[in-house]
Amino acid sequence: MTMPSSQTQSPPQPSSSPTFAEHNKKWKAYLLLSTTSLVNFVSLIDVFDIPFRSLFRTPTYTQHSHINLMFGIVTFLTPLFILFFDFVSCLRNKFDFATLWDGKLEGYTLLVHVLWWTFGTAFMTKAGGIAYEALNVYFSSWASLFSSIHLLDLWGGEKDVLTIRELTRLSITLPAWWAVFWSSIVTFASAADAIRIVQTPSAKKSCEFAVAVGVISAIVSAFFILQHYEFLTCCCRCCEGFETMKWLSYGGWFELACSLLVNLWFIIGVDQLTSAGQISSTITGEGKSAFGILWDDDGDDEGVDGGD
Repeated sequence: MTMPSSQTQSPPQPSSSPTFAEHNKKWKAYLLLSTTSLVNFVSLIDVFDIPFRSLFRTPTYTQHSHINLMFGIVTFLTPLFILFFDFVSCLRNKFDFATLWDGKLEGYTLLVHVLWWTFGTAFMTKAGGIAYEALNVYFSSWASLFSSIHLLDLWGGEKDVLTIRELTRLSITLPAWWAVFWSSIVTFASAADAIRIVQTPSAKKSCEFAVAVGVISAIVSAFFILQHYEFLTCCCRCCEGFETMKWLSYGGWFELACSLLVNLWFIIGVDQLTSAGQISSTITGEGKSAFGILWDDDGDDEGVDGGD
């Protein structure tokens, strides 16, 4: 006697639904860059007719005033264009900027933004530049540069490319040494640029002292940065007394002593450069970077052990 065969029911199949591209996770950073660029552009419009009064002979921005305007307008419109295509669903599904060329197009665009504002900030905040006519121009220029760097860093984290955190995580003092290095470069470059157009001998001496402050601190910070990445190890191994030169490395008493000396050096530098009548009262980039070096270098004393 044959038993009736039971009918097996197949499990229900999930209904197929169209896939949609995700929103760009960096939209807040794009909006920040667009905002800082707009502040920079709007602030520049009202300053071209203001008389220039400072320690400098003549203003340097009047000859190329139109160039100052284009920095902000470009990076104001580009993020808005990217965000428009990202938030309109029908456009995002056809043209997803974050995934084009496997995300490389976005990375190249952000790299261009960083280079764009590196030049723009240097051009507007140089000695005799237009940034000193309005503080909004000065701070929005630096804010746009940092926003561009932040965007590129976020993109690097998404694509598993080198990020600032990965570059500076070797020790607790490495981020501070990097901050000292770049602040020193700003101090040196600002003072060297100002020497050619200052009016008084006292201002020229102040610039020369600022150059010395920037160069010495840049050399010391670059030494410890290279030590962290072991770029100087091969040079030490060529010396006969390599074992006795380990005290030159980071993380020991030598780094602590150099940090204290750099702090002392910049206490003197800040006192001299930011006092009444000195050049940092006019070259804001030099004054801010001098204070920045002193602030950042205070962190170098943390996490230092006794060494070997």
